[in-house]
Amino acid sequence: MPTGEEHAEHAVSLRGSVTQTLRERIVTGDLAPGTRLVERHVAEQLGVSRVPVREALRTLEREGFLEERATRGMVVRRLDPDDVAMLFAVREALEGVLSHRLVDVLDDDGLTRLDDLVGTAEAHLAAGRSGDAVRCNADFHAALVELADSRVLTSIIEPVAGRMAWLLNQHAEPGEIIAEHRAIVAALGSRDAARAAAEFRDHLASSRRAVARVEAGLATDRRT
Repeated sequence: MPTGEEHAEHAVSLRGSVTQTLRERIVTGDLAPGTRLVERHVAEQLGVSRVPVREALRTLEREGFLEERATRGMVVRRLDPDDVAMLFAVREALEGVLSHRLVDVLDDDGLTRLDDLVGTAEAHLAAGRSGDAVRCNADFHAALVELADSRVLTSIIEPVAGRMAWLLNQHAEPGEIIAEHRAIVAALGSRDAARAAAEFRDHLASSRRAVARVEAGLATDRRT
């Protein structure tokens, strides 16, 4: 018979699993902004009790992915302009550190892994699998952080990276992102820190423009 400690460990593990599943569905766009998350329905879909779902929803609310509305309950939130501006500012600072770290530590196997991710994304897009291309682009950024091989950098950048992926999945064209990822791989392969940092900055600036274009279109739609 499981002990009380084992029960507690299982509960923590289950809550973490449910939280991660819902977070990934939000980040990839499977759960779009405005989607209502009903505790009972989510529990049925995931085959778990309502307790870990309730705890997961509160965790994701604290992380900024969800918000509670008086009339609709818990829904996936949309980042407001101030959130977006601060997210880009923080990401820009971190990517300067990340690019220089990668130039110092990235080996040929790491470059091959990044190149393969870009190629896979290109193949998905060419085959009309846009959603798979988007997910592969997100995997590329996750791989950059992993290959930097720094616990400190990983712990700081991962929460920001998740929110950035969430934002860009709503706004950016995967084809543009793939081309920019290809340029980043080439710059890292050159072992030129200045060139790599410039490619990271250009990629972020392009993403910022994509977000601005979509937000401007949404604002126009709301006025008409």
